[in-house]
Amino acid sequence: MNQYIEQSNIAVDAKNVSHAYNRATQARNIVTDLNLHIEKGETVAVVGRSGSGKSTLLNIIGGLEPLQQGEVHVLGKSLNGLTDSQRTALRRDHIGFIYQAFNLIPTLSVADNITLPLALKGVNTAQRQQTLEPLLEAVGLDGRGDDYPDVLSGGEQQRVAIARALIHKPALVLADEPTGNLDAQSGRQILSLLENLVSEHNSSLILVTHSLEVAGIADRTMIMTNGSLEPAQVSHLNGTLAW
Repeated sequence: MNQYIEQSNIAVDAKNVSHAYNRATQARNIVTDLNLHIEKGETVAVVGRSGSGKSTLLNIIGGLEPLQQGEVHVLGKSLNGLTDSQRTALRRDHIGFIYQAFNLIPTLSVADNITLPLALKGVNTAQRQQTLEPLLEAVGLDGRGDDYPDVLSGGEQQRVAIARALIHKPALVLADEPTGNLDAQSGRQILSLLENLVSEHNSSLILVTHSLEVAGIADRTMIMTNGSLEPAQVSHLNGTLAW
């Protein structure tokens, strides 16, 4: 898998993807005949109303939701027919997730939260520590490795989450409202940090957001309506991102 992924210049290629959730006796279509193509190193923002399917799209691309209809290639690897363990391996080795709710483990220190992806890959303690130190400095948490999440501000917790998502140098980063729980100043700092680190790692980034400022760092912006994606025009953005 690794060699095939490294040779691919395409981060995501989704064709005719549809996905529905069953509610009692009725199926609710969330994603409908969706197409998305993202190049290696490209940043794409996805905007849309709450419930429009943005988070579901991230879950499908990240292999958290089994593919129901259509075709999805992530980093050159087809998701069609992958087992749970194969999707887990793809996420562990090549994808970084950043969530609005941070999703830090409260019983783990900052250092252990950040290095968790490396631990899951079997990287030894000395190598994890060596990788951790420059990343702590890069996210402005130098010397805070022994602290626990409950003593961190919201902005600091999101910095930990970003460091955790990037420590294994993923080729693809999926960020779901990464500044949604932060004040304006912290949000701008996190946005700048994320932009710089993704560029440094030459990772592809998909940003789900309601924020015009967040979408502004993307190479292009897509709007999700009725379960499908289309390029967002400036006239769209002026209205839709004020939801």
